[in-house]
Amino acid sequence: MTLGSLWLLLARRTRLWMVGGTLAVLAGTALGLLSLTAFVDSGRSEPLALLPSMALSLGGGYAVLFPGISASRCNVRIHRNWRGHPRTGRFLWTLSLAVAVAGLGTCIAAGTVNPLAPGVLVWMFMGVYLALAGWATAIIGASAAARQDQPEPLRAGARVPGR
Repeated sequence: MTLGSLWLLLARRTRLWMVGGTLAVLAGTALGLLSLTAFVDSGRSEPLALLPSMALSLGGGYAVLFPGISASRCNVRIHRNWRGHPRTGRFLWTLSLAVAVAGLGTCIAAGTVNPLAPGVLVWMFMGVYLALAGWATAIIGASAAARQDQPEPLRAGARVPGR
């Protein structure tokens, strides 16, 4: 099953929410990088400048995550069926966990330098993590639902019903 065929399994409205949320996360991350450069230059954080970045990053991340979760119509076991999931879904799932760990490490390291720095950084990492996790969940869930809808393949020597 290709990524394009999995994309077609998602409902049109789900796809719109996920694409819109991804664009919002990208915009929020870009605004966060702008506020980060202003923070590095002045050493002070502007809370009103962080609000648009926070709203776009977190709002967009959840706009991807919730439809991604709802795309699965069956129980998905991420670790138990790891080899059965598409490579793209496994890659995005692993990448989302790497972004979460890198974000945590970066925020801890930045907090030792300046206690205001984690507040500037956390929204950027969190939005990207939520978006990646949402896309991974949608791909893995859609493929699991497609596998569940297909009839089981015949094994050698198995009897065909009705014959």
